[in-house]
Amino acid sequence: MLREFKFPDVGEGIAEGEIVRWLVKEGDWIKEDQELVEVETDKAVLALNSPYTGKIEKLHGNEGEIVKVGAVLTTVRDTEDVAPAPESDKKDSGTVVGSLSEEKEIEIVRPVLATPAVRALAKEMNLDLTGVKGTGPGGRITKEDVEGLAEKIAAPVGAGVDTYGPIEKIPLRGLRRTVAKRMAEASKRVAEVTIWEDADITELEQVRSKERKRAEAQGVKLTYLPFLIKASIAALKAHPYLNASLDETAGEIVLKRYYNIGIAVDTSDGLIVFVVKEADRKNILDLAREGAGLAEKARHRKIDLPELRGSTFTITNYGVVGASYGTPIINYPEVAILGLGKIEDRPVARDGQIVIRKIMPLSLAFDHRVIDGVEAGRFLGVVIQHLQDPDLMLVDGR
Repeated sequence: MLREFKFPDVGEGIAEGEIVRWLVKEGDWIKEDQELVEVETDKAVLALNSPYTGKIEKLHGNEGEIVKVGAVLTTVRDTEDVAPAPESDKKDSGTVVGSLSEEKEIEIVRPVLATPAVRALAKEMNLDLTGVKGTGPGGRITKEDVEGLAEKIAAPVGAGVDTYGPIEKIPLRGLRRTVAKRMAEASKRVAEVTIWEDADITELEQVRSKERKRAEAQGVKLTYLPFLIKASIAALKAHPYLNASLDETAGEIVLKRYYNIGIAVDTSDGLIVFVVKEADRKNILDLAREGAGLAEKARHRKIDLPELRGSTFTITNYGVVGASYGTPIINYPEVAILGLGKIEDRPVARDGQIVIRKIMPLSLAFDHRVIDGVEAGRFLGVVIQHLQDPDLMLVDGR
């Protein structure tokens, strides 16, 4: 019996995915629960397992192809249905010129229409003119056809030219395709505004330096990010409209009474946002430990779908690439996102004196449909207050 394995509903609202890599080929014998294919769905790469034991009759879809949930991925023949055909059943294809096995293909050789000079040029370039469609009279292959074939072979996949010169076309696939769809959706549906401020984190740096060794003893690298998460949660509790979403259909602002913080991390395939759940219940070292673990999983595309879902507010750090300020795109359906810029020593005025202080640039983008500029400014003020006065935050539960 032939059995079809369809792209299953993996939950979380996933409607489609991209075939990344087939792990089997047609004709292979497989066992139940054997991994068949890797499919990328909404930023996560999933390995799908076969529910059947048998022989792969057909693979449906090519690598790089987008498939919908419910689409057939493989056709498998049950083990008991597979048996070798008896020798007597094989048909004789004998003719007056001999016999052909059914497994062999007949090669049809077509004449090449080209002048001796064109043939010599093709030979010099080590080009096979068989199958080349000539543009000359009567389909004759010209010198220009040979040169065009040489350029096509030498050019990278997707290469071409436009009005002004050479170009390369790269298919929009995988994570980049997902990011593009989400950014377009956010841009279309959100009235986004950005404000910028600086936080003097000189005292916070002293606390971080002091606690760093204790953190390393527990296998934790203590960065600024856990402190920023803590400061953001304090601000979200004081200004709950930034920890919300807008239900346009019902005409309601949905305030989230839980604090799941999304963290954007750069990977070789594009940006991924993992989620630290119940971040308000975790201390600085817990946040550092969990964030580092999730970031590592995200970079190696080993992260699970639930670890990418459920965020209420997102933080993105573009300071790691040297940028100070930005206009981060809101992680829809959230209503705000906080950007962290490059931390650096700057000269500032304090009590009439120029002193060097450690400055953290912050960019807050918010949905103006839900949040007014005054409230956004006050939210950012609470974040900065906690960063500048680390006594307001607890380190390792103290």
